[in-house]
Amino acid sequence: MASPSIKRQRKRKRADTDGEPEFQVAPMVDVLLVLMLFFMAITSTEVLKKDPNLELAAAKHAKPHDPKTKSTNEIIVNVKWDAVNSVALFSIDGHDFKSADDPDMQGALSSKHQQNPAAYVVIRADKNTQYSNISDLMNTCAGAGIGTVTFAVMIGGTNPKAPAASSGGAASQ
Repeated sequence: MASPSIKRQRKRKRADTDGEPEFQVAPMVDVLLVLMLFFMAITSTEVLKKDPNLELAAAKHAKPHDPKTKSTNEIIVNVKWDAVNSVALFSIDGHDFKSADDPDMQGALSSKHQQNPAAYVVIRADKNTQYSNISDLMNTCAGAGIGTVTFAVMIGGTNPKAPAASSGGAASQ
């Protein structure tokens, strides 16, 4: 005959299997933390591409940026105007270049385009930037093999905090 302690253990095992399964909170929290870290990493890389100190030009007839468009195809070039020295400063993904004619800049654009042939350039230029600098940048894009260039602008023109938009047209070289 079985001892009383073994009988109690058998009853306890049957009682555990008869009821509802317990909800495990710890694995759910682990999954949520992993998702949160993933979205934080994705968001921070997207934010790093855009320079918040730029004052974009206004365009009344600009088309809003389509959120369905994959931003992985965008090569964002920030062009900041230094009014003190009267020069344009260029940056791509945090790498600064002194001029649009810089061979390193053309190399960076070319390598990004080779990694993703569907990539196009989005120029985010300060509204005070001289046209000659933008023209030089477009020539550099053409030299890197990139034929599609768009411009980020402010929609409307009266609200400096308005969302950025694509100019709607692509310039091909």
